[in-house]
Amino acid sequence: MARNAVVTGGGTGIGRAVAARLVAAGDRVALLGRRKDKLAEAVDELGPAATAVPVDATDPAAVRDAAAELPERIDAPVNA
Repeated sequence: MARNAVVTGGGTGIGRAVAARLVAAGDRVALLGRRKDKLAEAVDELGPAATAVPVDATDPAAVRDAAAELPERIDAPVNA
């Protein structure tokens, strides 16, 4: 069964690599990050199981606003 994962820093580096592994395992992944262009590149690479959620995770108000774009249930939170 596919899990819902959320990966902060999912647009680049370790976060993107973790997101790729999760998608390869059949999971749905929300990629969080500040740089919309990098998130878009990652989603293009990872396919329809990945979604971009542009947000500065250090800003509590921005995180609250972005919560509406996240899955209702999060099975695998990853802070990369």
